[in-house]
Amino acid sequence: MDRANRTVAFALLALCMLAVICNVRLVRASGPIYIRADGTVEPIGAPIQRNGDVYILTDNVTSQTDGIVIEKSSIAFDGSGYTVQGGAGGNGFYLNGISNVTIRNARTEGFNYGIYLESTSRNVISRNDIRGSTYDGIGLYDATNNTVSSNSIKENDWSGIGLYFSLDNNISANHISNNYYGMNCFSSQENWIFHNNFVANTNQTSSDGLPNTWDNGYPSGGNYWNDYIGTDIYSGPNQNQPGSDGIGDTPYNVSENNQDGYPLMQKWTNIAITAISSSKTAVGQGQKANITIIVQNQGWDAVTTIVTLYANTTILSSFTNIALTGRTQTMLTYTWQTASFDKAKYVISANATAIPGETNTADNTYIYGLVLVTIMGDVDGNCNVNVLDAIDLSNSFSKSIGQAGFNPDADFDDNGVVNILDAITLANNYNQHYP
Repeated sequence: MDRANRTVAFALLALCMLAVICNVRLVRASGPIYIRADGTVEPIGAPIQRNGDVYILTDNVTSQTDGIVIEKSSIAFDGSGYTVQGGAGGNGFYLNGISNVTIRNARTEGFNYGIYLESTSRNVISRNDIRGSTYDGIGLYDATNNTVSSNSIKENDWSGIGLYFSLDNNISANHISNNYYGMNCFSSQENWIFHNNFVANTNQTSSDGLPNTWDNGYPSGGNYWNDYIGTDIYSGPNQNQPGSDGIGDTPYNVSENNQDGYPLMQKWTNIAITAISSSKTAVGQGQKANITIIVQNQGWDAVTTIVTLYANTTILSSFTNIALTGRTQTMLTYTWQTASFDKAKYVISANATAIPGETNTADNTYIYGLVLVTIMGDVDGNCNVNVLDAIDLSNSFSKSIGQAGFNPDADFDDNGVVNILDAITLANNYNQHYP
């Protein structure tokens, strides 16, 4: 075979191999992916990575029937922002008869139902993008005690969320827009529906009149309805006290036997401090402690806030102009130099200033707990440097940050390792105490 013919042959071979590969991919993508009851994933090669009981999508998925069928209870599925794309019916995610499953960070489009729960309980559907469904973005049938929260549910042909023969579910903090019905409730009652944004749906709700709860009480509030025409002149649980409070003065009528008693005047928004940590719980006077704060914007629109960090009532730091886009968080860090502080126990806390339209401010403040400013060498925080501290130091000796057994309270010089220098510091202060 001459060189030209060999070149043509190799090119044809490559095209054939490519066709085979493409055909395999189409076969794999044309049917459901299963997470079986024993935890295995079918078919082999599906783009799902398993880490214990957490399943992570690693690529987009296309299916002409169901997308991902979960048959195992007590797992978490993380979509990592990838899309499960449908084209001819089925469900993007389908759960039947299982419980304690979390589905988060996934995107579905083009199915009959984006996510469908049937005869299930205690599942969490959170932070997903559901759109383009023929029927419901998220459907619950005979479903009890599930949480559907912080999802974007748009442009579904029938309803954003459908409740059918379902009881005691929490539907909160979702953005529901451009559906024929925002929510469709049929033979369902005692569900809690609050802090959702109902925006530009053809019909905000459909209900057969069975009672559900459409607000979270006062001052937390209910839902935002873009067609609400009430005023906000008054405040208080009975909306009869002077001054506006971000809540409508009159209820929003959902249906017979159903009303939102505290409709929101603006789209639901919420700033929350969700965690504080300190590198030390007992810090020698003159040492430093690194404090970390996690701040979340749990609403859908961009906001700006101020976060203030306290030791008791003393302001340690004020973080200004903290800008967060919708449904994001940031980590703030502060190095507390303790030389000017008396030896004492200090309550570490932080507060985020409320933003316009925020009605639930209880989670704007977070109390970490106590950090003791004490004598250098007081590892156990009992205000004495004695043999117990020496034992604690020896148990952590030669350990560094990240290693099992490392005790940051024994790392007096903050160099990331407990060593002879720390032992010398303890020895120099041995038998000291206060008061």
